[in-house]
Amino acid sequence: MTSVTSDLTRGRDAFRTVHLLALVLCAVMLPWSKAFLSMAQLLLIANWLVEGVVRRDLKGRFQRAFTEAPSLVFISFFLLHVLGLLWTTDLGWGTDLVRILLPVLAFGAVLGASPRLDRSAFRAVLLFGAWSVVVSTWACLVARDGFTGEYRSLSIFVSHIRLTLLLCLAIVVFALDRGGPRWFRHAGHGAALWSLFFIDRLGSIQGYLILLVIAAVYLWRWTKVRGGPIRSITRVLIVAAPVVVLLLLWSGMHARYRLPDPAIIPKFEHTAGGEQYLHDINDPQMENGHHVWIYVAPRELQRSWDRRSERSYQANDDKGHPIWSTLVRYLASKGMRKDSVAMAELTDADISAIEHGATNAHPDRWGGLSARFDEVAFELQQYRTKGAVDGHSVTMRLEYLRAGWNIARAERWSGVGTGDTERAFQREYERMGSELSAPWRHRAHNEYLTLWISFGVIGLCWSLFAWWFPAWRLGAWRSPLFIAWAIIFGISCLTDDTIETQVGATFFAFYYTLLVFAAPKEVGVPATGPSPARA
Repeated sequence: MTSVTSDLTRGRDAFRTVHLLALVLCAVMLPWSKAFLSMAQLLLIANWLVEGVVRRDLKGRFQRAFTEAPSLVFISFFLLHVLGLLWTTDLGWGTDLVRILLPVLAFGAVLGASPRLDRSAFRAVLLFGAWSVVVSTWACLVARDGFTGEYRSLSIFVSHIRLTLLLCLAIVVFALDRGGPRWFRHAGHGAALWSLFFIDRLGSIQGYLILLVIAAVYLWRWTKVRGGPIRSITRVLIVAAPVVVLLLLWSGMHARYRLPDPAIIPKFEHTAGGEQYLHDINDPQMENGHHVWIYVAPRELQRSWDRRSERSYQANDDKGHPIWSTLVRYLASKGMRKDSVAMAELTDADISAIEHGATNAHPDRWGGLSARFDEVAFELQQYRTKGAVDGHSVTMRLEYLRAGWNIARAERWSGVGTGDTERAFQREYERMGSELSAPWRHRAHNEYLTLWISFGVIGLCWSLFAWWFPAWRLGAWRSPLFIAWAIIFGISCLTDDTIETQVGATFFAFYYTLLVFAAPKEVGVPATGPSPARA
């Protein structure tokens, strides 16, 4: 007997193919284009709705999405932001944030009410996403003409912070991949090493912290199946590692606070132009291992600079720092004295770099994590001795947290609503008399604090519950891949408002629902059985 495939069955297979294609496109477009990322999400939604109409299951799909506990609880995080508009005065800001969070609703409903992917399809989505991130870094290098300029500019398609998160996830995907031919897995291992190198070039301390935490958690889980001395020794090392890292950081910071040796500085030495050098032997600031504030001839620098640049010596560079300060640091990074002779040796490219805010003449030689550590040490030193915060990402975050904590305590129960966080921060900066100038007065840069400020303690607790419960209910917390993603996302929320940008919100919603609702049972075994429609 010959069976005949119906049009409906063929249509269902086609819908499933488009469903997978849309997921692949979402993974691929995350590090590239917000516009194409939105189109991929629209394709996913449209395919889901049309399939529901063709299969006469549209009502059932919405019922599954909005009545089954895991998907409903996850979607409630979006609904909380809609509800928060009721006590918001700035509806423009609030509705824009609700729009940004639409991926939570879209992926939560579609993947929450769709059958899980099989192992090969799930692996394809992950690998397409991981390789897309790697290729995007190559494109960045081509567009930027290699590792030149400031580290933030290495990422030209998305924020360097979001790119770091995607690279961390790509490393985990490549490391855990066990399928396909051996050469392909080896290529993935090479891509993982490249991703680690690029994270270093981005100077991402957060990226290294994320990877270290993931490695520690994986090692701890690995010891559960081991016994005897291996288990004990490994766990002792895991616990001791943070202490060792902190000691190394303290040692490195201490070395960067080394003051100049007065004995090496001749008294009353003059420049070739006759100006006496100034030396601040109480300032430990260094660039590339050279103390900055020794052998400075400010009058010669100003005269020489004004002849070389149309921008005033007293003006600010493109990063908001005084030109004269950037110039002195730049010359120190070259190991030069700060006088007219040194200025004569600067090229037009050097002058342009200083105007753009470059403080290091050798970013390739001294770039990456080491340069970022030097930058953080400088920011903390300036904050401690002079109270300077403008343009310094780490110390500005300390000011953001101080303001945010004050707002959270004042609005601890109901919060200020979805759209009024910006206004609340501006009012608090004025009340505090903050040293931050107006262009740098931003919000919390801490997602947990932002949720507390927006919705109060109850809203924060519900948000955390909405992130935790679906994964627990469906057994995703037993998946190494989901655990790694949760660490990446959770740590990112400590230093950034991750879900308040389109790429950040999509990174959260897409990978959460993919790993919790769409992962095959072999990857994330449900703790309790799924409904028949989800099986």
